Amino acid sequence: MAFWAPYVRYPQHMDPLDAPSPRRDSGDVFDVRAEALDVISDALQWRLADARWQAVEQVLVAMDAALTAGDLAALAAATADLELAGPLRITRIGTPPVLPPPPPIRDRLNQLVYSLGGMPAAKQQPGNPGAENDGSRRS
Repeated sequence: MAFWAPYVRYPQHMDPLDAPSPRRDSGDVFDVRAEALDVISDALQWRLADARWQAVEQVLVAMDAALTAGDLAALAAATADLELAGPLRITRIGTPPVLPPPPPIRDRLNQLVYSLGGMPAAKQQPGNPGAENDGSRRS
């Protein structure tokens, strides 16, 4: 006996990860997105050797593909990979110099923050990294 599932089209503006699924609930989606956003925000502050930034770029490509496909498991796996690609606590003598993210990687990180529903680092207020910059004065 063949299993029949209705074909459902979602509006173009709906993110595939937001689409209902019998195997995940909105809490799972929120948790995975929040973790990805947290690690990406950290990555914007990392200082790594050039070779490590190249590895990070490959992980960012996988994260983007997972978001585009709406694959929650792949997004979670890529998020874990990104976290593992971060800076080491111990630096050996004579290691290559560490640098902030190169502009193309910084752009990709900011694009992923936007895709995940966060705010790119360029729009955050200094000293208050999660606050929105709405132009109003704070007292």
